[in-house]
Amino acid sequence: MFLDQIRKYNPDLLKTALEFHQSGIIPPSTFIIDLDMVIDNTHALVKSAQKNNLSQYFISKQVGFNPIFAKEISKNGIQKAVAVDWNEAINMLRNNIPLGHVGHLVQIPNCFIEKFLKSNPEVITVFSFEKARQLSEFAQKEQLQVNVLLRVVDNNDFIYSGQAGGFQLSQLDKNLDEIHSLPNINIAGVTAFPCTTFDPQKNCYVPTKNLHTLKKAAEIITKHYATEHLQINAPGNSCCNTYPLIRENGGTHVEPGNALTGTTPIHAVSSQPEKPALIHVTEISHFYKNIYYCYGGGLYRRSTVSKALIGNTLTSLHEAKVISPDKTAIDYYVGLKMNQKEKAAVGDSVIWSSRAQLFVTRSHVAIIKGIQHGNPELVGIYNPFGLDANLKV
Repeated sequence: MFLDQIRKYNPDLLKTALEFHQSGIIPPSTFIIDLDMVIDNTHALVKSAQKNNLSQYFISKQVGFNPIFAKEISKNGIQKAVAVDWNEAINMLRNNIPLGHVGHLVQIPNCFIEKFLKSNPEVITVFSFEKARQLSEFAQKEQLQVNVLLRVVDNNDFIYSGQAGGFQLSQLDKNLDEIHSLPNINIAGVTAFPCTTFDPQKNCYVPTKNLHTLKKAAEIITKHYATEHLQINAPGNSCCNTYPLIRENGGTHVEPGNALTGTTPIHAVSSQPEKPALIHVTEISHFYKNIYYCYGGGLYRRSTVSKALIGNTLTSLHEAKVISPDKTAIDYYVGLKMNQKEKAAVGDSVIWSSRAQLFVTRSHVAIIKGIQHGNPELVGIYNPFGLDANLKV
């Protein structure tokens, strides 16, 4: 999806991925993060957010909650994280990254309410009165004030499978009275997801109905309580390109994730302020019935990998068609179909670039700094299983 963009805008990342894999520094099924480019992308996002009067929380789930990545984002202008589930929140706290937003997309389980409330996030999203009541009960005991965002949804809003839930817009008047009556709970704003979507016919982002639902919900809350500085949190494809669109539709907060690595859908088809900073490297395992197979582990159901580069030197790289396993299968291996005149060897590098959700894969994450200065250096390799990811046995 992003391979052509990497060749155009970050060829040194491609070169580094190949060299580090062939030299044995990096194992197969590893996503490499170009830390220099991530920092540059962060600066671009900060500048755009300031121009559009938007506040930002950053997401780290796409890169496996990586602490080095998170610390650099926090140091370079987007100070607080949004944790889409409790594992991300725990990892941010463990690494002293301040939490801005917790509970969206995944609600806080009861066993973590105490831990997360005491960490003092700016806002916590709730999908129901019951969850708000649970937060209220603990907040009362500890004399804490909790700012909640209401996840709102209307008929015909778009919701990804596995993410359903929220307050129905038609019932919001009633819900507001109930939640407003809870001690130590302050209704700080509203949120929904996704608030923008990429239109491939127009080659641009457009607002979803969800974003219009947010505006209506904010108007209802303001009418009831005359609330000032209401947070209208509008995540989904947050990047420099969507920030004017979010501002024009009343949004106040955005949550960049893929933009930090230059891997939102629009980055695949055009030059954007954020440049590609993420690449995947694996290797040929075997050949069977005219198909080469490389080690898997980095695909997830929405991966859109169509082609890869195969070879062991820059001059030997050639393209192959990627044949992904069925969506019902585990990606032990990924198939590669090449022109009959071209050959590959067991151990050759296989390189592609796609949107990533590393918190649901089993790939390694390698952080490399100095790529943009001609002096690449491995900062660390991270393994999703809590094992030492270095190649020392």
